[in-house]
Amino acid sequence: MHGFPAELFHPGLGNEVVQGRIFLETQALAFRSDAILVEIPAERLLVELGEDEGRIYFRDRNVPGLRIFTGDESILNVRGFGSSGTLRSQLEQVATRREVARRLRVLAYVLAGCIFLGWLGVCATHFMVMSLVAKVPPNWEQTFGDERIAELKSEGALLDDTNRIAKLTALVAPLMQVVPGGTEFKFHIQESEVPNAFALPGGHIVVNSGLLKIANNDELVGVIAHESAHITQKHFARKILSAAGPVIIFGTFLNSRSGPMGVVGRGSELILTQGFSQEFETEADEVGWNYLVKANIDPSGMIGMFKKFKAEEAKEKTAGALPQAFQSHPALDKRIARLEAKWKKLPRQNGFLKLPSVDLRQ
Repeated sequence: MHGFPAELFHPGLGNEVVQGRIFLETQALAFRSDAILVEIPAERLLVELGEDEGRIYFRDRNVPGLRIFTGDESILNVRGFGSSGTLRSQLEQVATRREVARRLRVLAYVLAGCIFLGWLGVCATHFMVMSLVAKVPPNWEQTFGDERIAELKSEGALLDDTNRIAKLTALVAPLMQVVPGGTEFKFHIQESEVPNAFALPGGHIVVNSGLLKIANNDELVGVIAHESAHITQKHFARKILSAAGPVIIFGTFLNSRSGPMGVVGRGSELILTQGFSQEFETEADEVGWNYLVKANIDPSGMIGMFKKFKAEEAKEKTAGALPQAFQSHPALDKRIARLEAKWKKLPRQNGFLKLPSVDLRQ
């Protein structure tokens, strides 16, 4: 019988591991090398599954410290060895644990592969969306935004208050200098007690009269910075394309002749009926904050505004009573905490530009 390659360790031999082979008999296990012969009767033999990969250990109940181990799993399948019930049970348990461990490893590899493929799919989808968004012509955004503003005016939702709009435009002028295309943005005031603002494609930013009543100048500019980021980061087109699903995105990406406009045109109503995702809101916070810092405007105004939003939120007894504009936004506590962490990391927290003193409440 050729035996199984194995190693033996015993404290009495020092720190050296003896190379040899295991030979299995009906009622005993023998380890043989050029210099050593060790036999363990079946009734004294203990079989264990090692924590290290691929090893099976054999020990002698009467010889502490003795370990014989092999990485050859086929040793568990030798017929006739361990005919006693106790040893047979040990071998079966070891074989079972080995199989369970193998299956768990396979499952772990499969799960890791699925996670990786999922991550790869998300990255690929994001890349395709960004590529398609770059092909959306600016005139589509401008036309869509202009038409929606015209609808709001025809509905009487926008105030014809050129004086306050001029003051608002002057207040945010330093910010608009650092926002890409910001000097061409147009501002509007909507009659609504809900403290909110929103942006539309084509550089339109609408501010509710309720927001003008509770926000100071730094806070208001912080809101405008956030809304400007929705425009510059093309969240409108990205939202429509992302909502189309990976199959349509992939097909549109491959079909260069049709381009993204078919999808964007069909999904334009999403802009009006649904808010932005938490991902886009968080990105708008980040980009808007960077605009404020670049313009040397105190960015903590954004934090102050979120705290006021939180106070307004606390006035409502149930979440269902909150304005729809707040429903899709990330939790205010998380947004405040994230921005406060950014505030602490700023190289300085003073010496910011002094904004014009204007009263926009009425």
